[in-house]
Amino acid sequence: MAFHRRAVCRAPLAAAAALWLPGRAFADDFVPLEVPREAPVSDLPADPTPDAPPETALPVDPGLALINAYRAAAGAPPAALHGALMSSATGQVQYYDLNRGDPSLAGMGLHQQQPGRPGFTGATMGDRARNAGYAGGSVTENAGFGTIQTAIEWAIGTVNHRLPLIHPNAVDMGYAVSGGPGANGFNIVDVGLRRERLSIALPSVFPGDGTWDVPTSWDGGEAPDPAPGVPRPLGYPITVAFGVMQRVEWKELLLFAPGWEPLAVSTPLTDWMRAAAIIPHGPLQCGTTYTAHVSAVVDGRPVVRDWQFTTR
Repeated sequence: MAFHRRAVCRAPLAAAAALWLPGRAFADDFVPLEVPREAPVSDLPADPTPDAPPETALPVDPGLALINAYRAAAGAPPAALHGALMSSATGQVQYYDLNRGDPSLAGMGLHQQQPGRPGFTGATMGDRARNAGYAGGSVTENAGFGTIQTAIEWAIGTVNHRLPLIHPNAVDMGYAVSGGPGANGFNIVDVGLRRERLSIALPSVFPGDGTWDVPTSWDGGEAPDPAPGVPRPLGYPITVAFGVMQRVEWKELLLFAPGWEPLAVSTPLTDWMRAAAIIPHGPLQCGTTYTAHVSAVVDGRPVVRDWQFTTR
C-alpha cells in the first residue's frame, strides 16, 4: 500500500490476504523480567589505545518494522516484539500445521484450539498468551494466509484488522508464519494492549494529517462487516483511537469533500478499544483533499480534531 504522510512510509501494494477478525482476551498485571546485572569490571589497566570494535547493525525484523512505520504514520508509539506473544503466536501456527484439514480451522475457528488435539496450547488467544507468560493487558489476534508483509498490508486497508496493529496502547506484538518468518503460509499476529495511560497527543488517526496518495476505495471484505447493508465498493476507511484507559463519549464523526460538502458515512465503534471508524459510502475522488472531523467528550473534557489527507 503506497501512501504517505509526507516522508513517512512507502510500502508496495501487496496482494490481498484472507484474514478474520479477532476477539479479545484479558490478562493480569504485567510483571517485568529482572534485568541481569552487568559483569564486574576487571582491575587490570586498560589498553591506552584500544582498537574500536567494528559496529554491528542490529537485525531489523521486517514485520515489526512495517507495523511501526504505520504506527508512526498514525501518531502511535512504536511497538516491540514480546517473547510471550511470539510464543503464543507460534503455538497457534503449529497447531494449525498439525491439524490441517480439520473443518473447524476456518473463519473465526482459526483463533481456537480443541483440547486433546495435537499441538494444543490453549483454547483461546487469551489462554495461549497467559500460558506463554503474557500478563500485560488485553490480547487480540489477526490470522491469515500469505507472507507477514502481505498480511500487514491487507490489515492496514481494513477497519477491524487495522486497529489492533496501530492502536496507541498496542505496544506488545508477536507473530509467526507457517514455514518460518519469511515464508508464505498461515500466519498469526498476537497483539497486547497495555492498560496504561499514554503521554502522547490523542486521538491517534489514520490516515494521518497531511497524508497523501491515499487509496480511494475499499471492498469492505472483512468479517464482521463494519458497514453492513452499504453497497460496495466503499471509500477508504478512516480510523480514530483514544487510549484504552480513557472514558470516551463520541459526538461527531464526519468527512468532508472540498467546499465542506459532507459525505455519507458509516461510523462503527469499537468500544473496548475506545476507537471508531469513518467509512465513506462510496469511492473517494482521485487527487482530492478531504477533511475529517471528530468531536468527543474524553474523561469529562471536550476534544475536537480536524485533519486532512489527499487521495492518489
